[in-house]
Amino acid sequence: MGIDKYRKIINIINESIYLFVVFSIPLVFSPEEFLGFYQLPKEFILHFGANLLLILLPIIFILNPHKLISNIINNRLIIFSILFILFSYAISTLFSISILGSLWGREYGMSGNSLQTFFSLSVISISIIITNFDKSQIRRLFLAIFASSTIVGSIGLMQNFFPDIFKTFTFYHQNRVVSTLGNPIYLGSYLLISNLLSIIYFFGFSEIKINNKYSIALLIMALSVQISAILLTLSRGPIISFFIGYIGITIAYFYLKDKSIKNLIIFFVVPVLIGIAISNIPNNNEEKYFDAFVERSGSISKELELSIDVESGVNIISPNSFNYRGENWIGAFRILKGWPTVLDNSNSNYGRMFVGYGPDTYIYVYPITVPIQERIVISANAHNMFLNILIENGAIGFISIIFLILAILNKLRYKFMNSDNSLKFIAISFGVIIISRLIEQTLGVAVINDLLYFYLLVSLVALFTKQKGEIKINLNLESALVRNGFGITISICILLSTTLIIKDYNSTLSGFYFGKSISQLNNSDIDNAVINLDKARELNERSEYIQTELFKLSYKIYKYQNQRDSEVGAKLLARIYSTLLSHEKLEPYSFNTQNFLTQTIWELQLREPEKFREESIGRYIRLRNLMPQYLITQEILSNVLVGVGEIELGKEEAKIGIKMSEIGGFLTPQSWWVLGEAEKINGNQDEAIKAFEESIIAGTSQIEKDDYPENRAYAFLVLAHQSLTLIYESMHHSSSEPSHIEKAIFHLEKAQKYAYNSNNVLLLERRFQ
Repeated sequence: MGIDKYRKIINIINESIYLFVVFSIPLVFSPEEFLGFYQLPKEFILHFGANLLLILLPIIFILNPHKLISNIINNRLIIFSILFILFSYAISTLFSISILGSLWGREYGMSGNSLQTFFSLSVISISIIITNFDKSQIRRLFLAIFASSTIVGSIGLMQNFFPDIFKTFTFYHQNRVVSTLGNPIYLGSYLLISNLLSIIYFFGFSEIKINNKYSIALLIMALSVQISAILLTLSRGPIISFFIGYIGITIAYFYLKDKSIKNLIIFFVVPVLIGIAISNIPNNNEEKYFDAFVERSGSISKELELSIDVESGVNIISPNSFNYRGENWIGAFRILKGWPTVLDNSNSNYGRMFVGYGPDTYIYVYPITVPIQERIVISANAHNMFLNILIENGAIGFISIIFLILAILNKLRYKFMNSDNSLKFIAISFGVIIISRLIEQTLGVAVINDLLYFYLLVSLVALFTKQKGEIKINLNLESALVRNGFGITISICILLSTTLIIKDYNSTLSGFYFGKSISQLNNSDIDNAVINLDKARELNERSEYIQTELFKLSYKIYKYQNQRDSEVGAKLLARIYSTLLSHEKLEPYSFNTQNFLTQTIWELQLREPEKFREESIGRYIRLRNLMPQYLITQEILSNVLVGVGEIELGKEEAKIGIKMSEIGGFLTPQSWWVLGEAEKINGNQDEAIKAFEESIIAGTSQIEKDDYPENRAYAFLVLAHQSLTLIYESMHHSSSEPSHIEKAIFHLEKAQKYAYNSNNVLLLERRFQ
């Protein structure tokens, strides 16, 4: 077999791999009961495809070095820009506050900003650029983009009109189309790029004759499907940005390609009208979800309720995830102003200005700088590309993305100035898509699907604007230096690729066990669910999702077992503690892990106060310092300090909670109750009475604003009235004043009323129940 045959086979394999990645990633979807999280198969295909291409690249170079070097030189500016971005991620990862999180991705299935993901994107895009030898490869790449996006849009329509036929619902689905992307804004961001690239394919690179009626029908049908799918996402950022790009391409087509009003209407206006009509057809989906314009709500741990019992007090932490753009941006600007240190936001670390906190670490610094909030809300992204890059990658990362944008726009400008109208149209269209994408990303968040397609867009711009002609390079392939260099390079690529493939295989296998455990939990098969969750954790120890579900289940089992056999409960609690400590070493700033550790150590403190008292207090302080702007964590800390006998410290922390509530415009019946308990213990009865009365006023106002039986305010109404009962009862015993016993009876009746109406009877002392 001649060398030309080897070249052809390797080139076919190389192209097949990246076309498969391009075509399949938007399409693959996994229910949570199969792989645990819908992003996981997309992530695996991206990484696996890049790892295979990494092995092939040096082989292709050996078989065709001159053409490869020529392509590198002809596209050197954009290739350098891609490598510059990758370099910024590597540097930021090296100095990250969570190196493992930045390297592999912070959470299971959500590593959109990890170094590994950007490494994979870089390998794929550079492989497309430097192994492209003829125009047919560009057309096949466009065809893969067009076909995949049309199928994704079709599935979205199927989901909208026939939800029982094709179910891809996740907890993100809120009567909005998510298709195989699992989230409406992810779908909108993906279709924004792929739809506009599909238009360029038809009018710039396709061999399809536009004057053919079948071609026109295909164009109109495909664009209508994609446009209607975008509209049905109800994601305003992608929709607005799409129409900005669509209008820009339409104007460019009219002035540079075809000034026929008839064709303009047929090719561009009709698909929009059909898309709008399709999106307004009533569907048969009777199930009602949430507000149509809420981007995301909930998390895998949204059902988790952890009670922290202190004397007769109770506080519930329910971590949920809501992305409020305004709060994201306020927090981001405060971070950029002060570059605070995590866990000690009174100090600044201005060195972070250059390297950032690390890829995929925004979630750890976000809680430091948000406005004071009553409840815990978490965001993993600044929802603005430039702010997020500045925070996670610092000035180096920001300069790298700006350099890429300027490089692309400069090359398109040069191509526009030196081409005929047909090529000018393509150049303008590419530029419009870039601008549309940047507009969308000022409001959105990039994930694997649209990141891949953005890198494809960069690759296509590179191929479109590259210098023509092959550059002659003098390269002695027979020299020992070159041969040894090839050998070392291939060995490194194979070793790196193998290591990454094994890592991704373990993550995927972990996802399989995780999904299996979720299915077993839904079928009440608790024993096997625990076994499979533990297998999933062993294969992917860093997964916060797996750790969260494992703790939820283990903690419930502990509560059940502890009521029946205290010794069995103690052993299970010790195992939970050990597992959480192991996870903390890998992800020290994870809120869920710190939350769970705090709860577990409190349970241990109840069993062995002398041994775990100090650690318990320290954990609560750490949890508060991790989330300093959240009133609820401040309330917990003050409650615990008073509960363990640190009266003065608890009193001061309660005053801070009251001050925070005043600044934030919130009500804090808990902080007032804790302050009252501290004053009561210190013998300051008058001050205690005032504090308990303030707690009652705050609790009553809170219920008037939002009355439901589970409202935490009811618990503190019970406790505050009961505390006043005890004070007046004590005062009656001391002075026999009739008014004191009357007040005691009044507050006791109030406490009993609130306790029975809100199912808080256990908060009452036994003699009052």
